[in-house]
Order: sequence, then structure tokens, then C-alpha cells
Amino acid sequence: MSSDMTEEERIAAFYRKHGKQPPKHFPHGTEEDIKANMVLLKPKAWRMEGHTLIAETEHGVHAQTIPTDVILMSTDDAGMPIFRKIVLS
Repeated sequence: MSSDMTEEERIAAFYRKHGKQPPKHFPHGTEEDIKANMVLLKPKAWRMEGHTLIAETEHGVHAQTIPTDVILMSTDDAGMPIFRKIVLS
């Protein structure tokens, strides 16, 4: 293969070499379509376990590790977590 081939040409050559058809591409919609149909996933409750922030939603539990120098204090009016930085003196 030549080094002046584009990535698309290299991929097509790979499939031809192995006698296979490249996978078909099916567009899923535009970014505007996705944003128009997106449903905001709002947590019903938040809690901290160690340095893991856990959100309970209608689709199940979601967790994210957060820095160890912050703690969950409460939630704001929109239901988002409010953190406080821990300062050791």
C-alpha cells in the first residue's frame, strides 16, 4: 500500500485484500434531530458513598467518582448536586 493513500482508501483496500464488503453506514439523524428528541435524565435522589456520587434516576442508578476534597451538601432548585470543598487546616 502506498503511504499517500487517504484513510478511506486504506480501509477500502483492506476489505478488498480480504475479499470482504465494508460495513454499511446508516445515519441515525442529525444533531438537531437528536437534540429535539432528547429526554433530559433527571435524578430523583443523590447520595455519596466514599468518593462516589450516586444518582437514582427512572432508568436506574448512575455513579461517578468525584475528587476526595469535595462533599455533597444538598441539591439546587433544578435538582443538581451542590458540593462543598473540604479545606484542611
